[in-house]
Amino acid sequence: MSGGMYLAAAGALVQQLRLEVLSNNVANINTIAYKGDRSVFQIPEETEPQTFETSIEGIQTLSPYAPPFSTVTDFSQGAIRQTGNPLDVAINGDGFFSIQTPGGVQYTRQGSLTLDSEGVLVTPEGYPVLGDGGEINLEAGTVEIDQQGSVYVDGDEVGRLQITDFTNPETLTKAGNGRFVESEGTISTEFPENTTLSQGYLETANINPVQAMTEMIETSRAFEAYQKVIQSADEATSKSINDVGKTI
Repeated sequence: MSGGMYLAAAGALVQQLRLEVLSNNVANINTIAYKGDRSVFQIPEETEPQTFETSIEGIQTLSPYAPPFSTVTDFSQGAIRQTGNPLDVAINGDGFFSIQTPGGVQYTRQGSLTLDSEGVLVTPEGYPVLGDGGEINLEAGTVEIDQQGSVYVDGDEVGRLQITDFTNPETLTKAGNGRFVESEGTISTEFPENTTLSQGYLETANINPVQAMTEMIETSRAFEAYQKVIQSADEATSKSINDVGKTI
């Protein structure tokens, strides 16, 4: 196989991986507080060329002919949408809700909360939402949540939502369904100074539908172009072999 065909195959693989990331973003446009991913292709500062056998932390080496590939999460805030549901809470600014899962404490910005059969404030999946003192129990009554996360039932404070911020959120790892887990080395602080909560609102996905669809079309066309290069190279190789056979 010629070097040109290897280069074209590597280029097609890169575009395929980018298309997978974009497709996942588009599929989650209507997911509450979804944080989109983006592809990053960069040449690491290494003196030796990268191969399949070598690896750099956080970067996937696809091929000696392709730039190293990695996926990073965009933690920018999505738009805020009013719902009127008193248990819907949107975070304005930095930070995440802290929730207790079977795998330990995880973090999310999906504020569509509800109550379980025992009156505990939980996520739609049934995971308790943590307050400064642990789980938050709500008895029957009018629920109010102020901008600083304090929760009241009929005017009496019953808890305060634990909002955790990270000085380096890029080290968080997605755990599925809008949840993140803290990676080693991540530094966290409690309720951020410039963050407020909005009761009766939800944060939408931070995906621009028009931009995402445009990028998908561009990526698809680039993939098709590489396919044509591979096909042309294959045809040229076949023709050369046939011509050599005829002269023998």
